[in-house]
Amino acid sequence: MAPVQGGIAMQFLVVTKASANPGVPVPVTIQLVRKTFEMLLEKGDHRIKQSWSFAGERAGAMIVEVGSAEELSDVIASLPFSGVTDVSIHALTTLEQALKTIKQAEERIAQMAPAMGR
Repeated sequence: MAPVQGGIAMQFLVVTKASANPGVPVPVTIQLVRKTFEMLLEKGDHRIKQSWSFAGERAGAMIVEVGSAEELSDVIASLPFSGVTDVSIHALTTLEQALKTIKQAEERIAQMAPAMGR
């Protein structure tokens, strides 16, 4: 991850799924989705690193790299289909960082083991 202005870059997996009740007519929803897909294919926003559509589903995902939660919110809000999709967000970390966390947990457990045996 590259540093960003004002902080350290954070990566997020943003999963989007068509809302069950978008509140707009179907033709409008389709137009908003088309505009979003065109925008993503043009790669106009450098913060969106990669995007995918899920085969056979009205859903997809993207990797977004930003410096803050507010910036992530701005990226999502800028997508034409943002008002007709449900969004879930997952912060990403490296496997190296996850492994470090697991090793720290193992160390804490090992330190507790003698005390638990008394």
